Amino acid sequence: MSREIKRQHFVPRFYLNTFSENTEEPYYLYCYDLPEDRVFGSNTMNIAQGEYFYDLSDEQFIENKFADFEGIFSQAYDKLVDNADVTTLMPEERHVISLFLSHQHIRTRKFREVVKQASEHTLETVDEDDVEDGEARKAVEAGTTEEGAKQWQAQLTANALEGFADLLYRMNWFLFVNKTEYPLWTSDHPIAIFNPINPEPDPERGIKQPGSKVHVPLSTDLVLALYDPGQYFVKSKREELTEKKHVDFQNKLQVEHSHRQVFSPVEDFQFAREVIKENPEYAELDYSDSFVG
Repeated sequence: MSREIKRQHFVPRFYLNTFSENTEEPYYLYCYDLPEDRVFGSNTMNIAQGEYFYDLSDEQFIENKFADFEGIFSQAYDKLVDNADVTTLMPEERHVISLFLSHQHIRTRKFREVVKQASEHTLETVDEDDVEDGEARKAVEAGTTEEGAKQWQAQLTANALEGFADLLYRMNWFLFVNKTEYPLWTSDHPIAIFNPINPEPDPERGIKQPGSKVHVPLSTDLVLALYDPGQYFVKSKREELTEKKHVDFQNKLQVEHSHRQVFSPVEDFQFAREVIKENPEYAELDYSDSFVG
């Protein structure tokens, strides 16, 4: 019988460990909590996780599935980080990374909160329209609860990822390489999807929309970028970040797209505080823009 896993990470520990200055256990990071405006240090064991976060039964099927998949992904991830070159990836490695990124986008606390808030919004609409379909109302109402949203999240994880992964696979891939003394950050929702060409409504609903970009920090020195091939010409598979403002742009994406925490190997989060001062909505945990167009 396998060991019961109580702390279940929605951002993998092996990934978080890459951002630590420690080269072996214990791995520590500094965390900035946006709503609480609080900085604290933590072992990566204790961040981006929840007690029995995925469990729908005693079998811990989803947690074990993620653990198995992370083992496969980590090999392609290590190769990409070590070589700092997307052209060294074999097609199957690129596919594994695409599938992992699609999993990572859907598996987080933020995504679950989006499901709950969207269900609440839909329930309000159902009540206003006096919909008489009791089963439909019951299904929507379930999504407003933690257990119901967990089930929705599990279904999406099982059924809706191959198409998403295929879109990621077919985008233009390249790396930003950090050449400054300032570290790149990550967060409790590290997949940043945005669209400078079609920014409204929320671009995370429409990665198929022309102009989509995806930025994923891989380490304190690397960001994987995936761009819509129909809108952007990528002249180089490797672009250097040579100024603080370049790193700030990447870190701002993590602040904007996080659920509530960003992570860094250093304790200085003054830039994050400045971002929140200019954009207080980033700390409000309100995701209505994600489903109200």
